[in-house]
Amino acid sequence: MKHISKFRKKKGLDKKSNLTSIQVALESAAEANELSFDYIANIDNKTEKDGFIVHTHLNLLGRIHEQIEGMLICIATDSFTSAEALGRVVQEASINLMYMAMFGDERTITAFMAKWYDEHMRKLDDWKKEISGKEYEEQILPLIDGRIRALSPYKEYVELAKNNFSVQPNEYNDLWWNSLFKRYEALGKVEDYFSIYHRLSGASHMTAEDTISFMMSLQMPIEARKLIAFEACSYSVMMSRIVVSSFVDAAAFCCIRHGLDDKAKLDRFLELKNNISKSVQEIALDAGIPSKDKEESNRRFKELQERLGIQLKKH
Repeated sequence: MKHISKFRKKKGLDKKSNLTSIQVALESAAEANELSFDYIANIDNKTEKDGFIVHTHLNLLGRIHEQIEGMLICIATDSFTSAEALGRVVQEASINLMYMAMFGDERTITAFMAKWYDEHMRKLDDWKKEISGKEYEEQILPLIDGRIRALSPYKEYVELAKNNFSVQPNEYNDLWWNSLFKRYEALGKVEDYFSIYHRLSGASHMTAEDTISFMMSLQMPIEARKLIAFEACSYSVMMSRIVVSSFVDAAAFCCIRHGLDDKAKLDRFLELKNNISKSVQEIALDAGIPSKDKEESNRRFKELQERLGIQLKKH
């Protein structure tokens, strides 16, 4: 497990810190990132188009991996809700990259960039109209104008890409949908959209769900509340592993998009996915995933109480 020790040192974690909860996810993400970078970064780009695609994919892989490290730091330091918020970023970005790799090209990437720029500028213009005549206009307007000036080089770059790759504004929505759901659908991952993505969205948007759960638990004995808290933390750990599996997919998809046909390396991506899948199964019961077998659920609940030293009092 070479990556865990590097991670511990790089992030300044105490040598005595127990990192078993993140070990499989960390090792899998780090190796997938390493495998994909070592392959894609060494591609001999024959055209400007090829270089544009390769460097975009490398950038996104690196950014997602950085978010994964932040997510796993949260798990390692018991900041479980924060881990779920970062997990949503990892999941969404991985889906976007998978789609870009499997169904996109240089024109897709150009639309991805151009739509961001146009929307950002539209919002800045809206803000200028919104603050016009307000008592705080004098303080805010220079900030907005400064941001507009700072984006000038971005405009030049996007316009260059549009010209080089023949992308017109009326094509943006066909090349890069506003709807994330459509990208899930194209990848055959609709179930993940309704489960993984939306469950993690609750943490990133601070919805009322967890507050309702907390308020309901106030009526319960302290022992029950401890079990609920343990289950919630275990769920966060499980979700962190699931989104890392999506990242491994994205890394593999990028390599396949760029012609990787080395069976050993492709098999290794599958092995990493299997390792994560096993780690998800191992924690699933602690995370509150229902068992189809009622007797098994009862056994699991009894074992959990014994393991945690918590016994619910019978009334």
